[in-house]
Amino acid sequence: MKQVKKVVAYVCETPVTGTDMVISKESQLEKIYKYAQRENIEVVAVYEDEKWSENFTTRPGVQKVMDCKEKVDAVLVDRVWCFSRKMSELKPFVEELEKNNEQLVSATCLWDCVSQQIRQRYMGSLAEKQRQAANAKTAANVSAAA
Repeated sequence: MKQVKKVVAYVCETPVTGTDMVISKESQLEKIYKYAQRENIEVVAVYEDEKWSENFTTRPGVQKVMDCKEKVDAVLVDRVWCFSRKMSELKPFVEELEKNNEQLVSATCLWDCVSQQIRQRYMGSLAEKQRQAANAKTAANVSAAA
């Protein structure tokens, strides 16, 4: 995962599947700001929606996230399923973020499949970059020794 310094945050009243519980926007914001403080990240804007829906890309707050002109490193959420619980729905959204060199970052480490897939998406890119850097350093050392 690249070093994240500047983010926009997103919250939405998020229902907990199979219950009558809803994760409030206030609760999500509290976790987002704690994470940002701990990781020394600047939250430049917060976008929100009142109602959660699976077709999340049509929500006004999500549209504002996508239209944001501020140069940021990531979209920070409390949990990735404030957008969707389906990777098939999230993937095009995440790919669009990545076109702008942005990531989707969660302030809460959850173990559901979608949360893990998002984490691994960026952990894998970090590992690949570290391998490339190590290979370049080794090649430079071999060249210098020759």
